[in-house]
Amino acid sequence: MQPQPVLRVHELTTCFDGDDTTVVAVDGLSFDLLPGETLGLVGESGCGKSVTSLSIMRLLRAPGRIASGRIEFDGRDLLALPEKAMRGIRGNRISMIFQEPMTSLNPVFTVGKQISESLMLHQGLSRRDALAQAEKLLDLVQISDPARRVREYPYQLSGGMRQRAMIAMALACQPKVLIADEPTTALDVTIQAQILHLLRDIQARLGTAIVLITHDLGVVAQMCQRVIVMYAGRKVEEGSVDDVLDRPQHPYTQALIRSLPDFVDGQDHDVRLAELPGIVPVMTPASRGCAFAARCAQAQPRCSEAAPPAVDAGSRHRVWCWARETGPASASAANAMIA
Repeated sequence: MQPQPVLRVHELTTCFDGDDTTVVAVDGLSFDLLPGETLGLVGESGCGKSVTSLSIMRLLRAPGRIASGRIEFDGRDLLALPEKAMRGIRGNRISMIFQEPMTSLNPVFTVGKQISESLMLHQGLSRRDALAQAEKLLDLVQISDPARRVREYPYQLSGGMRQRAMIAMALACQPKVLIADEPTTALDVTIQAQILHLLRDIQARLGTAIVLITHDLGVVAQMCQRVIVMYAGRKVEEGSVDDVLDRPQHPYTQALIRSLPDFVDGQDHDVRLAELPGIVPVMTPASRGCAFAARCAQAQPRCSEAAPPAVDAGSRHRVWCWARETGPASASAANAMIA
């Protein structure tokens, strides 16, 4: 029997209101997150990944607003909670690792003080006990000499250490859900591997469910069990990592995979990477059809007229594409394109 989702996002729509128009950043997004699972949200910059995370945490600022939908955590709709109740969940039961640790950490407070704040707020620890726990957390995320680092300021730490400090802060109250927004951005490959290993290790210890936001399909392959591919605020494909990466059905997913370098025996064969022409469109409430239609080599006339339906491409593998509606023949043709 499958466990109940710890987090359920249903038909989430998030908008940004301008003087002349409204931009739809997230459009009817739905997904479930199971206990102990790692779910990847993938797509290029501007597809709505980070806005989704801020919507879940209810950290959007004007002109951003959640226009509709439900976000359920342990059966409670977060969007219906008063702000005081939400503060009891945010940073406690649901935590977030932000994309830029240097700008997310307060430069005028020590790392230990910033970690201990949530412990004092949510667990009622004294300042002394919270600082001692912060030191243990820095040790948990494998920062050397935590007794010294806990008294240092963010500028005194390397990029990798700052990212580890952010992880320690997010894990301070042992949350049930951790949202990691590009946790390895701007880190070299060695530190990136260490951070990913650390997240897997901590998840194994604490059983935390993770929403991993990234544009890196290699990170998804290492970390995730399921993946959702987003484009222009919409979900275009979802399924297990093996299904989506090995048998992509949506033309956008196929384009993402074709853009990756192909290394054989450690050697690059000097092949020009495939590029995707055009830019991500700005979606408004009046937008019709598939958002990818203008950039898609497989587009049909109806793609610009109506949003595509969900098509079953296998066990829990779904794709939103008119070209796949005809079934197995189209799926075989799609796979042949990336072979």
